[in-house]
Amino acid sequence: MPRTPTVPTYRLHAPSGQAVVTVRTPEGGRRDVYLGTYNTPVSRQEYARIVAELATAPAGVCLAAPVAGRTVNELLLPFWEHVERHYRRADDTPTNEVTEYRVLIRDLRALYGHTLAREFGPLALKALRGRWLDAGLARTYINQRVGRVRRLFKWAAGEELVPFAVYQSLTAVSGLQKGRTTARETEPVGPVAEEHVRATLPFVRPAVRAMAEVQLLTGMRPGELVQLRPCDLDTSGDVWVFRPEQHKNAHRGKARAVPIGPRARAILERFAPADPTDYYFSPRRVVAALHAERRKVRGTPLYRSHAARYAAQRTAAPKRAAGRRYTTHSYGVAVSRAVRKANERRERLAGPGNFDPVAHWHPNQIRHAHGTEVRRLYGLEAAQVALGHARADVTELYAERNLTLAAKVAAEIG
Repeated sequence: MPRTPTVPTYRLHAPSGQAVVTVRTPEGGRRDVYLGTYNTPVSRQEYARIVAELATAPAGVCLAAPVAGRTVNELLLPFWEHVERHYRRADDTPTNEVTEYRVLIRDLRALYGHTLAREFGPLALKALRGRWLDAGLARTYINQRVGRVRRLFKWAAGEELVPFAVYQSLTAVSGLQKGRTTARETEPVGPVAEEHVRATLPFVRPAVRAMAEVQLLTGMRPGELVQLRPCDLDTSGDVWVFRPEQHKNAHRGKARAVPIGPRARAILERFAPADPTDYYFSPRRVVAALHAERRKVRGTPLYRSHAARYAAQRTAAPKRAAGRRYTTHSYGVAVSRAVRKANERRERLAGPGNFDPVAHWHPNQIRHAHGTEVRRLYGLEAAQVALGHARADVTELYAERNLTLAAKVAAEIG
């Protein structure tokens, strides 16, 4: 006899306050279906509908999701779980998209959380876009957010959480066009003058100074630089080659190779960790070196009682531990603080209004400066390969020639 399908349990999803039931899918897996606010007539009605459907469906499979009464809030919960699973790098760390969707979900909940998901249409999307316009966001960034809203509802339609027509209607909303909107335009990222970089470096820690110098010599992206480890380097030749596991186009199946010339090598050798799987630039080692330096100039010996008291203080008021490696954010913050300190010093020495300020810059501009210099010395093709801008459809022979040319550039100026 065929086994009688088990009736799923109506239960509370504590973090959201929603009623939830777990059903089997036609593919043999399981899916959580959110029914609405826990212990309300609407959620009980949806539960009864699912139980009735299970009684007639083959092998106890729930074939349809309750899309009729689902609100946007009820849609966002399973979507957020999808975001946390999907947007991950090879080492299982979340990508920047997780942060972007977190902010997007906050705005969606504020404006349309209690709106029926099937009723979220073009006018609602335009109202959401208007909120971002009023907040002063840039035109290109607003268009990116609108695209994320569309992807949210496309995913929901694929999961049968909303009718496909809902997603289809959102595609009718055009992106904001340059010159035809009040949204501000962003300035293109340009190169930073090397003199401004050099003026900033005395105000950063040695590790951050080395990071900026290596970036000037190699043109790495900040995200590539912060993950640099000895185990990721091919050191068999005069020019080392760094192949980052994570980079901008890794999810597209593209490879990235960064040649490292003798000047950059000399810098890296000064910061080489004992463990080849550790990072060249580590805040943890920076903090340890700082403490060691302070102990050297300490006037009184570090007695056992002192060490015990310091340990008790750390336990009572723990501080966030330094990380194993810098992030692009912490690298950028260190640069911004250094620029401010450099200008404060110039102002003290010359007086307000009587000095040439150091221009504010961020690490991505170093990469542009490197590309500009390579192009000036070696031409456009050399700049493209040095920065890793090769097209995806080039032949393997052309890719090999690119690496050879990039290595030549690194050997001479890197």
